[in-house]
Amino acid sequence: MYCKNCGKEIFPDQNICSNCGAQQHPIQEKDSGGFGYSVLGFFFPFIGLILFLVLRETKPNTAKAAGIGALAGEITKVVLFILLIVIQVASVRMSMMP
Repeated sequence: MYCKNCGKEIFPDQNICSNCGAQQHPIQEKDSGGFGYSVLGFFFPFIGLILFLVLRETKPNTAKAAGIGALAGEITKVVLFILLIVIQVASVRMSMMP
């Protein structure tokens, strides 16, 4: 790792450059969101919710992806359940007709 101010090589755990005294900022981990977390949250909403709660401080984009996947999964489940009820009621009514 090199100092952002003077370019001298420094240890990765150093917060201040020993050559020029410039403050060094830690390297941020990449937080791209992750499509896989969305899919996982969609098919397993409870796991998506847990991931959202655990990762929301450290990796907000990944947490958001897991949360959106979980929400989309639950909404899809409710819509399919309502559609199933409507189809069942229509089927019963059709069978009662002469």
